[in-house]
Amino acid sequence: MLANNQPTKKGRRGKRETSKTLGVYDADRDILDQYLYEVSQTPLLTPAQEIAIARLVRAGDPEAMQELVKRNLRFVISVAKKYQNRGLPLTDLIGEGNVGLLTAARKFDPDQGVKFISYAVWWIRQAILASLARQGRTVRVPLNRTADLSRIVRTAEALRQELRREPTPEEIAKSTGLSLEVVQSLAALNTSDVRLDAPLDPEGDRSLIERFIADDQADAEEEAMDRFLTDEIEGALATLPARDAKVLRLYFGLDGGREHTLEEIGGMLGVTRERVRQLRDRALKRLREGEVGRALASFAAVRGAAQGPRVRCGRGATTRSRPFIFPLTRPGPAS
Repeated sequence: MLANNQPTKKGRRGKRETSKTLGVYDADRDILDQYLYEVSQTPLLTPAQEIAIARLVRAGDPEAMQELVKRNLRFVISVAKKYQNRGLPLTDLIGEGNVGLLTAARKFDPDQGVKFISYAVWWIRQAILASLARQGRTVRVPLNRTADLSRIVRTAEALRQELRREPTPEEIAKSTGLSLEVVQSLAALNTSDVRLDAPLDPEGDRSLIERFIADDQADAEEEAMDRFLTDEIEGALATLPARDAKVLRLYFGLDGGREHTLEEIGGMLGVTRERVRQLRDRALKRLREGEVGRALASFAAVRGAAQGPRVRCGRGATTRSRPFIFPLTRPGPAS
């Protein structure tokens, strides 16, 4: 375990979260404020400390398990606050996220070259999303549709700002890439006694709808998660032959450009469409069989579910319509 005088990793200093900054005004406020304060006072682990403690966890050390979880609780808060006002109080969301963090700590293998939070964030978000699907609504939304509903709400607000009017279901369907039938059915389930534009606090300067809009300025923990994902993507691609990696970059649009079809990639590389498909499938198989690829896929898939099909990749790029979850899924029909 860590000695009290052993150096720890110092996180970036910023404005400390409180129940007020998170929009919480209920009986849990004092409890939440105390919890947020205690978590903010807990330093992050250095990479070396993380590996050492995680190895003790795998050896069955309960104190090491407690230490690994405690040092990463701030990441649970960072994830949980993105899911406020969807049917569960923030304290419950944090509790569910902590369950996911515990699961990740039990399953994590520090010798596979993956940072703990890159691996754990999948379990944190999965636990929160599952809880929302089970408990968060009087009319239950299927677990595999919870992320779609969130995407519809965010897209509708973005279109409302752009068009200066209420968007039509057809416009929302086009922007989200979902079918019109799915948009209409999920919109019908999105019932609430609370207006989305109702103020959260007495001063009226925060509204519920703001919780569904992605922040332009990510907090320190969210930025750290993005950096972890970028590193893991680049690391996974670096294990592939150069041409295979290039095929995946073009196919998934990882270098800032759009996604390309197999025919387009074939034209760039001077090979047939079928040869490109073979290279793509070979690369996916190699990544799928590796532990880094599986952890990366879990992280990217849930990040895409929480924020829509958008994942930050190398050189500041984003993927938008083709979710970067290739290590876990076999390719569908060639396109």
